[in-house]
Amino acid sequence: MRLGVVGVPNSIDNDILVFEKTFGFESAVAAASDVIRNGWVEATSAKRGVGILKLIGRDAGFVAMDAALASTIVDLVLIPEVNVKMEDILAHIDRTLARKDFMVIAVAEGAGQEHVSTGQKDATGHTIYGDIGVFLRDKVNAHLKSRGGRSFYIDPSYIIRAVPIQPSDHIYCSHLSCDAVHTAMRGYTGVCVGPVHNVIVVMPSNLIARGKRKVGIHSSSWQSCCHVCKMPASLAGLQNSE
Repeated sequence: MRLGVVGVPNSIDNDILVFEKTFGFESAVAAASDVIRNGWVEATSAKRGVGILKLIGRDAGFVAMDAALASTIVDLVLIPEVNVKMEDILAHIDRTLARKDFMVIAVAEGAGQEHVSTGQKDATGHTIYGDIGVFLRDKVNAHLKSRGGRSFYIDPSYIIRAVPIQPSDHIYCSHLSCDAVHTAMRGYTGVCVGPVHNVIVVMPSNLIARGKRKVGIHSSSWQSCCHVCKMPASLAGLQNSE
């Protein structure tokens, strides 16, 4: 019996190659935006308060970037695609606190590994990442202690993954499942279905599996995020880019 295998773009981090959106991503962004608002409440409750939110995004920063854009209240976004220096982060914190006396930071879980790398791998061969959230919390607290400030650290962990699906994601999943079945019934196998320029297309699975999609530091989305957050070039990944 012939068996047709048709895949769908399943990654909450939105990091599937070629396809512009994965299912679950919009629900994750909505949940992350709510967490950011919680961090804003904490940060504004104290003098020189800094809210730090660790969001999902092991190898790509799409969730942190879009959640920051959606919330409009973030002052710094750290993503895996941009390596940063701690002194640049602390300098931006000082400038932001001098301007408005509080700050909100969204950091993807895979960001800043140049500071917290473990050098270890798990049983499946995947790299064990260091905890950038705790590292950043401790650095910020140490930096602000003599200045009368403090951080408020929130790690929502799998709460973001466990939220009820958003209506847009529900509709999107229905479209993908129908198109996947139709593709298989037409005799295709070893392929994936997903959106390219808002049209569901069929792509070879081996092409999709070659790597992971990343946030482009020169993309309009990332540059819009940096502009909204008033981030300097050194934290936007542009200072030493060609």
